[in-house]
Amino acid sequence: MSNTVRERGADSSVEVRAAEVSSEAGGKVAENSGFLSVAAGLVGVVSYACSLLMANMLGTADYTQFAAAAMLLGVVGIVASALVPLPLSHFVAVHPAGSDGRRDGMAFSAFVSCLAGIAAAAVTGALTMAFATPALAAAAALGALAIFLVAAPSGWLQGELRFKWYALTTMGEVILRLAFSLLVVLLAWGAVGAILGFALGALALVVVPWSFYRDLQWRPHVLRQRWRWAETGDIASVLCVVSVLVGVDVVMVAFLDEGPAAAGFQALATIAKGPVYVAAGTALVAFPLLRRPGVNVRAVLGAAFASFSQLAVVAFAIIATAPHALAGVIIPEKYHGSLELLPWLAAAGLGYAVLTVLTTILLALRAYRRCQLGLACACLLVVAGLWTGWQVNAVSGLAIGSAVGAVAAATVLAFISWPVLSAVGPAKGAGRSMAGAGILLLALAVASQLQPIVWLAFATIAGLAVLAHQRGLLPRTLGWGTFRRRFEAPSRGAGRRSKVQEPPSNLLVAALIRVVSSSAAAFIAVSAAAFGVRAFGLERGFELWVDELLYVRLGESLTTGQVPTLPDGPFFLHPPGFFLLEAGTIKLLGISGDIVEVVLQLRWLNAALGAITVGLGFLLVRKLASTTAAWLTALVLAFEPFILRNNSHAFLETSAMAFVLAGFLVLLGTRQVLTRTLQPKRRLPVILRLVAAGLLLGYAVVCKDFFVICTVGPVAVAVIWKRTLPWRQAAVVLLASAVPYATYLAVAASQAHLPDWIEAKTSGLLRASGLEKSTGFTAEGSPNIVTRLIEQSSHFGSSYLLLALCPLAGALLCFSHRADRRLIGLAGLALGAAGAYSAAFGTFEEQYGYGVMIAGVLCSVLVVVELRERFARGRTFLLVASLCFVVLTVILGARTALTVDNGFVQAKDWVKTTLPADARISVTNSTGEFAFADDPRFGVWPSAPLMQEAGANYILTQSHPTSQGYGYANPDMLTWLNEHAIPVFSAEGPTNGSTTVWLVPPAELSVGAANGTGSPSKTYETER
Repeated sequence: MSNTVRERGADSSVEVRAAEVSSEAGGKVAENSGFLSVAAGLVGVVSYACSLLMANMLGTADYTQFAAAAMLLGVVGIVASALVPLPLSHFVAVHPAGSDGRRDGMAFSAFVSCLAGIAAAAVTGALTMAFATPALAAAAALGALAIFLVAAPSGWLQGELRFKWYALTTMGEVILRLAFSLLVVLLAWGAVGAILGFALGALALVVVPWSFYRDLQWRPHVLRQRWRWAETGDIASVLCVVSVLVGVDVVMVAFLDEGPAAAGFQALATIAKGPVYVAAGTALVAFPLLRRPGVNVRAVLGAAFASFSQLAVVAFAIIATAPHALAGVIIPEKYHGSLELLPWLAAAGLGYAVLTVLTTILLALRAYRRCQLGLACACLLVVAGLWTGWQVNAVSGLAIGSAVGAVAAATVLAFISWPVLSAVGPAKGAGRSMAGAGILLLALAVASQLQPIVWLAFATIAGLAVLAHQRGLLPRTLGWGTFRRRFEAPSRGAGRRSKVQEPPSNLLVAALIRVVSSSAAAFIAVSAAAFGVRAFGLERGFELWVDELLYVRLGESLTTGQVPTLPDGPFFLHPPGFFLLEAGTIKLLGISGDIVEVVLQLRWLNAALGAITVGLGFLLVRKLASTTAAWLTALVLAFEPFILRNNSHAFLETSAMAFVLAGFLVLLGTRQVLTRTLQPKRRLPVILRLVAAGLLLGYAVVCKDFFVICTVGPVAVAVIWKRTLPWRQAAVVLLASAVPYATYLAVAASQAHLPDWIEAKTSGLLRASGLEKSTGFTAEGSPNIVTRLIEQSSHFGSSYLLLALCPLAGALLCFSHRADRRLIGLAGLALGAAGAYSAAFGTFEEQYGYGVMIAGVLCSVLVVVELRERFARGRTFLLVASLCFVVLTVILGARTALTVDNGFVQAKDWVKTTLPADARISVTNSTGEFAFADDPRFGVWPSAPLMQEAGANYILTQSHPTSQGYGYANPDMLTWLNEHAIPVFSAEGPTNGSTTVWLVPPAELSVGAANGTGSPSKTYETER
C-alpha cells in the first residue's frame, strides 16, 4: 500500500514538474518573443541609419563601392546565421554545461565557423577585388571572417535561453558600427573604413559569459561525424533559402530598374519587413525550446503561435494602414511617390514572416521533408509572383506580385505543415484570432483616412497593449492567446532524426503531398527556377550576335509558308528545326517589329528551352544516380556561364540539346528498354517509348545536324560496346530518329531544292572537317584559341574545365557497370571528341561548345557518383571538389547574368532619339549591318574614303572584334578614329568592348580619305 502511495506521489511530482517546465517554456516564448522582435527592429533601424549616413557623407564612387561590399557582407551574414547559431543552440539546449555532448557540439560549431569564415573571406575578397581597391577587398574579407567567428557565441546564447543578453549584443554590434561610421566620416577614411566597421562591430558579439569559453575545447574528431554535417546542412540550407526569399524582391528591383521608383520600393520594403523581425524573435525563442529534452511541445507551439500572431498582425496592420502624412515623416521625400506600395509590401512582409516561423518550427520538429517541399513551392510561387508583377506593371506590379507570391507561398506551406502541427497542438481559436486581426486592420484603416492623429493613437495603444501582454503585464487571457494551450504530448528526444508521429492526413493533403513530391513537380520547380535565372539578364546582359539575327530572319521566312530563306536565296546550311519553333512562336504570340526587337522577344523561347534542359538534366541524373547528384547537376546547368549565355541568344544549339536530353530521358526511363527479352504485356509500351525517344532524338538532328554524333552515333555504337543496348531496341530508335530528317528532305526535294541542300551540306562538311577554314578560330587572321581562352578564363573558367572534362568523363563512364550510364558516356565521349577535333583542326566557333558542356556536366556528375560508389577512400575529396566547382559556377554564372552587355541595343536607342534625320552612318561588322538594315541612314562604309564617298559623317565601331580582326573595319581605322573623331555615344560590355558612335569632322575626314585611311578588311562585302 505504501509503495503504491509512493509511486502515485512520484507520478504526481513528475506531472507537476512537467507542467512547470511547460509553463516555464510557454512563459519564455511570450516573454522573450516581443523583446527580441523589438530588438531586431531596432537593429534594422540602426543598420539603415548607417547606410543613410554613408550615402550622404561618402562620395559617389566610395559609396558605390561601400554599398556593393556591404551587400556581399549581408549575404555572408545570412549564410553565417544559418550555418552556425541554430545547430549550436540545439546542442546547448540538449546537453548540460560541462558535458561531452555540449563540448563536442561547440567544438564542431567553432570549427565550422573558422573553416567557413576563411572560405567566405577568400570569396568575398575576390569578388570585392573585381570592383574595388585591394584595401577595400582586404577590409571586406576581414569583415566576412569576423561575421563567421562571432556566430558561435550567438548560438550558445540562444541555446542557453539568454535572449536578453543576445539582444543586447546584437544591438551593441550595430551601435558600435554606427559609432565607427561617424569616426570614418570625421577622419575621411572612405569606403575602406566604413567596411572595417563590420569587423569592428562584430567584437561586441564575443562579450558572452565565461562559461561559453570554458566549454570551448579542441576536439577535431567531431569533424569526422557525418551526422553533424547532415544536421547542420539540413538547417542551414533551409534557412538560407528562406533568407533569399525574404530579400529577393529588393535585389530584383535593383537589377530591373535603377530609377526613383525602384529606390522607393527598396526603402519601403525594408520598413515593410517589420513582421519578419517578429518572426525572427519567435524563431530564436521557439527553436531551442522545442529541442530541449522533456519539453511539452504543444505548450511551446501554442505560446509561439500566440506570440507571433499577436505581434505580426499588429505590425502588419500598422505598416499597411500608415497615413501618408505620417509615413512621409520617416520616409525621405524623394521616396514619397512610392507610398502607395506600402500596403502591398506589408502584406508581402507578413507572408515572409509566416514562412520564416513555419520553416523554423518544422526544422525544430525535424519534419525535414515537409519543410523542403514547402520551400520548393514557396520558391516557385514567390519568383512567379515577382516576375509576373514586373511584366504587368513594372515596379508597382512587382510590389503586388511580391504580396501575392509571399502570401500564396505562406498558405501552401501552412497547408503542407498542418498534419505535423495539428498532431502536436490543434489551433482552436484561430477564428477569433483572425476576427481580431480584421477588426484591428479595419479600425486602423478607417482612422488613417479620417485623421492621422487618431490613427497614431490607435496604433500606439495596440502596440503597447501587445507588448505589455507579451511581458506578462496584462492577463494572459487577453488578446489572441487562445493559441496558447496546454496539451499533454510525448516529450521529444534529442536524437537527430526522431520524427513526429503524424496522424493520417485527409485525402486532399495526401494528394497535394504526392503531387508536390512527384517527378513532374520537381521538373516544373527546377525548370521555373532555371528560367528565373535566365530571365534576369536576358535583354540587357547578352550582346547581339549576327547568327541570331540571321536565324530570326529564317524563322520569319517560314511564317510565309516558304522554305528557310535569306535575302540572297534559300538557306540549307542548317536544317529548319529551330526555325520552325521560331515561326510557331511568332505566329502564336503575334511578334512583330524591327529585327532587333524580334530577336529580343524570341530570346525568351531559348530561355524557356534552356530552362527545360535544366529540368531534363535533373530528371536524367536523378534516374541514373541520386537526388543529391541531380540537384547539383541542376545547379550547375542553371548557372554555368557559357550555358547561360547560349540560352540567352537565339542560337540553334539550345533547342537541339533540349531534344537530345528529352530523347535520352524517354529512352532510359524504364529498365525494360535495356532488357533483351521483353515480356509480351510490356512489348507495346516499350516499343512506343522507343519510337518516342527516336523521334525526339531525330528532331534534335533537325535542329542542327551536327548533333547526329551524340544521338544516332551513341545508339548505334551501344549495340556493340559491352552490349549496352539490345539491337532490336536500337533499330527501333534509329528508324524513328530518321523520320524527322527524312521528312525535311522530302519537303526540300518536292520543291526542287535538293541540289541546293547538297551544295550547302558539302560546303558545311568542308568547313567542319577543316579542309576549308573561312570562319572560326582556325581561320586565317582569327585570334589564337589559347589566347582567347586565357583572356576569357575569368568569365568562363568553369566552362573551359567542362570542355576538358567532357571527353575524359565520357570515356570513364563508358566502363560503368550500368548500361544506362554507359549510353550517356558514349554520347559525352562523342561530343567531347568532336569538340577537341574542331578546336584543333576543324572550324570551332564558340557556340559549338554548348553541347559539349551540357554533356560534360552530366558525365562529370555521373563519374563522381561512380567513383564514390567504387572507392570509399576518396569520397571526401570528391565531395569537396564538387562543391567547390558548384560554388565557382554559381559565382561566375551570377556575374554573367548581372553584367550589362547590350551595346548594340543602347546604340539603337541612342540612334532613335538623338541621331539627326539627315545623318549618314557607317557600320563596321555584319551584326551592325543586319541590326540597322531597316534604317536607310546606315551603310557599310568602314574606311575614310568610303565614308567620304557615301557622304557619311558618323561611324559605329566595336573595339574588341575590330582589334581582333573580325568584321569589315581594319584595326588601323579604330586607331585613327581615337585620334581624329569625336565619340558622341559609348557603351561598355565584355563582348564588344566599347561600342562607340563617332562623329568625324569633315576636315579630318577629307584628310583621312586622301591618305586612304582604314582600308577595309578582307571580309568586307563577304559577310552579307
